[in-house]
Amino acid sequence: MRSPKDENTWVTVYEFLKDRIINGTYGPGEKLNEREIAKLVNVSRTPTREALRVLQHEGFVTNVARKGVSVKKYSPEELDTLHKMLIRLESLAVEMAVPRLSERDLVTLQAMTDRLRTLAAKRKYKEYLTLNFEFHLFFPKVTESRELLDAITALRKKIFRFYHSHIAMAHDPDRYVRFHQEIIDALTRKTGARPEKIMEKHIEYARRSFLDYYRGFEA
Repeated sequence: MRSPKDENTWVTVYEFLKDRIINGTYGPGEKLNEREIAKLVNVSRTPTREALRVLQHEGFVTNVARKGVSVKKYSPEELDTLHKMLIRLESLAVEMAVPRLSERDLVTLQAMTDRLRTLAAKRKYKEYLTLNFEFHLFFPKVTESRELLDAITALRKKIFRFYHSHIAMAHDPDRYVRFHQEIIDALTRKTGARPEKIMEKHIEYARRSFLDYYRGFEA
């Protein structure tokens, strides 16, 4: 039976493991030993097992019978497909969100973009990635479609960890922030562009940039 302590402790293990997977301490394909992790975080194996289950559901790890748990390793083709799915879904999210966006929402989006610009300039990439994640989830949240939000969240979580090294070594954050600004300018009718089309171009640019980097990294 799970203890009250275990109910809260698994989150600590989850955050510990996710952070190490994202920053590359645990690399793609690396095996994760449940007993060693529990000892490292100073918890029992029950919350460790629960944390690994959640990470498996989110696409961070994989569990193969008789082989154990290891950090999920995606092929370039799989990551390419995830990006293409995001292009379709996030474009739809922007299109559905447009009629619902308030002036306050637009102010919030602009504040996020300004903050992203500052974080990029200061090379605070971890904070940058987290805020960028929030920016992209803003639109499906506004639609109030639980299904759309869940689908986009799941896809972004699967690719999120690969971007930590990409942004530090090969990413052009200024170009990404300009895409965000173009989306906002379209939403505020400063241009005649369609915001959902800019989102498509934004993620397509990210897809090509990331795949070029990832294929080189894997070679």
